[in-house]
Amino acid sequence: MVDVSSLAASSPRTVAVLDGTAVKGEVRRLSWAGDNSRLHVQTVDGNAVRDYIVSLPDGVVSAAFGEPEWAAAFWATKSSLTAPGAPDLRIEVLEDHQRTKPTPFTGGFTAGGAQAVDQRNPVDTFAIEVKLKLLGQEVGYFLNDVAMAGVTYGWGPSGSGAIAFVDDKGRVVLFDRERRKQIVPGTKDALLPAWSADGSRLAYLQKIGRRTYRLVVVAIEPRA
Repeated sequence: MVDVSSLAASSPRTVAVLDGTAVKGEVRRLSWAGDNSRLHVQTVDGNAVRDYIVSLPDGVVSAAFGEPEWAAAFWATKSSLTAPGAPDLRIEVLEDHQRTKPTPFTGGFTAGGAQAVDQRNPVDTFAIEVKLKLLGQEVGYFLNDVAMAGVTYGWGPSGSGAIAFVDDKGRVVLFDRERRKQIVPGTKDALLPAWSADGSRLAYLQKIGRRTYRLVVVAIEPRA
């Protein structure tokens, strides 16, 4: 098991800028190669799924013909609700549906009485809230959006009992089964945190425009 408070994170380093000239569509997946020499980025462009490989350390982006097997295997582990090598550690999915307060309309009741619902009123809607929680810690939050596994978190090495997640301020946070936390310095507007299988690297995307992202890598080492 890993004590995240014993780990030291380097300053974030931008390895590539992913924009319309480099990749097409909205990012959906970020995966490490087993030897940490490459990262796989998958996007959705309309009905098309596109795959790209980013070589390290030079950050050269090239199109791929489909998702590599190593990327699919990494993503399956990263995005699982169950911690790799620790099946007793599992993320809870909590869903809540709430009706927003409708705007009064002719025929409705004033405050203090029952409020009728005007089906034509776009303000009168249902809010769908999904929270992902691990040991009571929120590791994902979606409001009126499709909740997708792995977008807000990525498990640490198999058996570590640790996870990296994005908090409500957009920072990357390391968290372990003893509920210890460490904020990775300098991280902001993050998504798709991906902790390499050997635990030595952490990658994430930082959104800097509507469809523009920085691909950032942080080195993770035992604290001296």
